[in-house]
Amino acid sequence: MPKHRLSMTILFIVVSSFFFVKAALAASSTLTADEATNWIRYTVPLPKSIKLFAKVTVPADKVKIVCDAPSDLVSEQAVKELKELFGAPDDLASPQFTITLTIKGPDSEPLKNLKNSDQAYRIITPDENNIKLVALTSRGLYYAAKTLQQLVRAKKTANEVTMPILEVTDWPDMQKRGLWGTDNFAHLKWLADRKMNLMEQISALGVDENGKLFARLKEGREPLITEGPRYGIEFSPVILHLEQSSGHIMQVYPQVKGKGSTHQGVMCYSQPEVVDALAEWMVQLASLPNVTSIDTWMTENLAGAVGCQCEKCKMSGKPWPVLEARAIVNARRKAQERLGRKFTLRVMTAESTEFCNFQVFRELPPDVELVYYHSLLTYNTFRRPMLRKYIADEAARGRWVGVVPNLSPTVGFCEPFTGADFINYRMNEFITKGLSGLLGYATPRVHYYRFNVEAAAEWTWNLRGRTPREFAYSYAVRQGWKDPEKFAQWSETVGPVGWDVFGSGFPNEELRRSIGTVAQRLEKCELPPLGFILWDAYPSPWGNILTEKQLNDDVKAAAQGVKLAKELGIDSLIYESLLIDGYIRAIKALYELKQIVRPYGVPAIRKDLANYWFRYYVSGLEQARAALPKWEETVMLSKTDPRFTGKPVEVIDNMIKEMTDVAKRLGFYEN
Repeated sequence: MPKHRLSMTILFIVVSSFFFVKAALAASSTLTADEATNWIRYTVPLPKSIKLFAKVTVPADKVKIVCDAPSDLVSEQAVKELKELFGAPDDLASPQFTITLTIKGPDSEPLKNLKNSDQAYRIITPDENNIKLVALTSRGLYYAAKTLQQLVRAKKTANEVTMPILEVTDWPDMQKRGLWGTDNFAHLKWLADRKMNLMEQISALGVDENGKLFARLKEGREPLITEGPRYGIEFSPVILHLEQSSGHIMQVYPQVKGKGSTHQGVMCYSQPEVVDALAEWMVQLASLPNVTSIDTWMTENLAGAVGCQCEKCKMSGKPWPVLEARAIVNARRKAQERLGRKFTLRVMTAESTEFCNFQVFRELPPDVELVYYHSLLTYNTFRRPMLRKYIADEAARGRWVGVVPNLSPTVGFCEPFTGADFINYRMNEFITKGLSGLLGYATPRVHYYRFNVEAAAEWTWNLRGRTPREFAYSYAVRQGWKDPEKFAQWSETVGPVGWDVFGSGFPNEELRRSIGTVAQRLEKCELPPLGFILWDAYPSPWGNILTEKQLNDDVKAAAQGVKLAKELGIDSLIYESLLIDGYIRAIKALYELKQIVRPYGVPAIRKDLANYWFRYYVSGLEQARAALPKWEETVMLSKTDPRFTGKPVEVIDNMIKEMTDVAKRLGFYEN
């Protein structure tokens, strides 16, 4: 049994020594410390304060659900899910156990001063035959029902349920927690079970057959407005980066095309029609059922081009991102006037606005929510803080600030990554710096990275609860795996190595031809020192690895991870371990070759050593190439689903060929 910390999360396991509890609950049976600890592992996120006293076993169909709360979509869903769990008829006359759901009232008073109190809840047990779920809002009530469901399902049999005798007080550290893009719309129930409450999807924008602008949901995303609201999920439709959406606006209003810029997507924000067009899109999106917020993404990348150079824009004295932000805010005002009601506006920055983000922030009214995004600075797996000081300062001023990080190892390059330490590190930074929102990106599919997404849900709700090891242990318990301790050991062995590999852009940065492939840089003797990150953005091939000792330790840990995965006998973990082991061995070989290869070639006395490391490099990549598609097969929901590992396999193939060619040109590699 591993040792588990008791930190800011208050975990009370009250056993038979508390005789007064047992006396009050005569028909219940007490729990051993181990039994109570393991039962709590079925909760995710871990509640802030949970006191588990005892248990009562009753027939499932003798549990009555009583709702004293006002009826709305979310409270109705809480009741519905509880009734489905127990299966008792609504007209149950003689219940053996009653669950009562209540909003407000005296029992809710302790919740009012908690952070994000609108999502806070209590679970209390007045006696051995009753549990009360108490909250200030229906969303808090829903989260209370989620926690209770997790505990009950853990011990439920075909005909009986074991009810916990408990007290819980819980609330989230971060206000809004969720994902944007990919297939989040297909996993809403699963995400809501983990208390995630914000989802975004890019909208379908265009011009209809009548020459009018339209904005609507993309096909297949309907669950975001039909199911999501029942689960307490806020859906925000997205207006895509404006330089990428501007073509539709220019089609209707040609006069808005920017002047004096080489980028075709630049608009002139001095033209009032830009505001009119954005307002039209906002009106249509805000009119979708249950939509109360919209996210507008600022221009992402002008590829070095300037903004509009017309006289009005130049005379404004403001950089173009400030004018763009002003247009977005004015469009929101106009859209609200047309609708006759307010909606929440969220604005997302991008790399093109980075140079003047501080001025952009001052242009946004205090009630506008701000999301920080920069494709190079927020989509990475660096082992260093993500947020620049001015972002944290903006949050400290009281503005709602969110962030868009990758929860997968990379973006546009599908590989396995079980990264408890990485996710914990990121969420710790976001919460300690005062951020209010997470819009994680789990690409190409949410279910490819369930562990990391669940970890993000865990620590955005309760940062000081479980350690990365404890989370991994509890995850294995929830999966029903036979050896949670060994999985926790595997996770803390392989996860940090994967973090070092993926945070070093290996091998995905091979696609960034502007900096050259590793084989090319080796041949030209241009490989950087360990820990080097070019322009604070390009870490290839070992930016996350600071010392030779760290590299050697990673090689040993990866080999141990393969051994542990095989002992666990879980295919997805075996293939992930083989891939990471192959990658880190290739990095090790590359590092050794860097010490050997010189501008004039390879010294004769080191030829055999070079030959060894060339082969070591190739064998590592061959192992990774073989493991990657096999891993994908273990996480696909259907054999007919699209596959996403083809491009990485192609990149690995090219890396093997390029390095083999370099070795041959150096005249000593033999097949």
